[in-house]
Amino acid sequence: MSETVRIQVDEKLVREIAALARLDLSQEETGVFVPQFKDILDYVSVLNEVDTEDVPPAYLSSTNESVTRADEVEPSTPTDEFLANAPQARDDYVVIPRVHIEG
Repeated sequence: MSETVRIQVDEKLVREIAALARLDLSQEETGVFVPQFKDILDYVSVLNEVDTEDVPPAYLSSTNESVTRADEVEPSTPTDEFLANAPQARDDYVVIPRVHIEG
């Protein structure tokens, strides 16, 4: 079997994952997640112990076939009606908060 890689789970890792998920965790919440992440990784590491030597790869999880339909042109919602449901609009566009990642 291959060598097991241990991931060091600490508050820094939890904060990095929270930032990727756009979550603003308090110090208390971060502390709660550290042992939970460790438990999850320990549980999943059990899969490394499974002997898969003679197990063929599974290419399909289901034998069901995808059903498609022909595209049909349908009228769209009028812009005024659509924008009436938006929290904020300007010049026929929906205004959203700026999204950026500080690195």
